[in-house]
Amino acid sequence: MEIERLSLEEFCKRVAERKPTPGGGAVGSVVGALACALAEMVANFTRKKKGYEDIEPEMERIMEAMEGAREKLFSLAKKDIEAFERVMKSYKESKEELQDALKEAASVPMDVIRIMRDLGHELEKLAEFGNKNLASDVLNAMDLCRAVFLVEKVNALVNLKSVEDEEFKNEMLKELDEQEKQVEGSYKRVREFLEGIVWSSR
Repeated sequence: MEIERLSLEEFCKRVAERKPTPGGGAVGSVVGALACALAEMVANFTRKKKGYEDIEPEMERIMEAMEGAREKLFSLAKKDIEAFERVMKSYKESKEELQDALKEAASVPMDVIRIMRDLGHELEKLAEFGNKNLASDVLNAMDLCRAVFLVEKVNALVNLKSVEDEEFKNEMLKELDEQEKQVEGSYKRVREFLEGIVWSSR
C-alpha cells in the first residue's frame, strides 16, 4: 500500500475498515509526517524573513531534514503494515519465523520513535530561533511528536512482550527509555520557550 498516494479521506476509510491494517503504527507514522510538515512550514516562514537572516542556513537545513523525515515516515507506515501481516502469517509457521517477525514488528515503531526524537530536537531550535508568529504551530508539532512517540511506544512494547530473545528485548527497552527521556525533554523545553508567547493574551 502506497500510503502517501492515498487521499486523507481514502486513508481514513482504509483505517476504519474491518481489517487489522493499516492500524495504530501506520497511523502514528502518518501523523508524524504531518508534524514534520508543520516544522518544515515554520522553517520556511522563518528563512528570508527580515530579522532572521543569520539563521537562514539553519532553517534551510531543517526544511531539508523534515522533507527527508516525511519520506521515511511514509515508508515506515508501509513497513508497519507489512510487519504486522508477517506476524499474523508466522503464527501458522515455525516458532523461529514468529520470533523473527516479532522482532521486526518491534523494530519498525522504534525507527519511527528515532525520527520523533530528531523532530523534537529540531522543534527546540524552531521554538528558540524560529518565526515567533508561528509559535503555535511549533507547539502543535511538538504535541503531535509526543503523541506519536506514545503511539509507537505501545506498538513496540506489545511486540517485545512476546520476544524470547532477552538480549534483544533488553536493548530495545533500554533504548526506548532513553528515547522517551529525550522526547519528553524536548516537549518540556518547547513549551517553556513558547507558552508565554502563545498564551500571553490571557
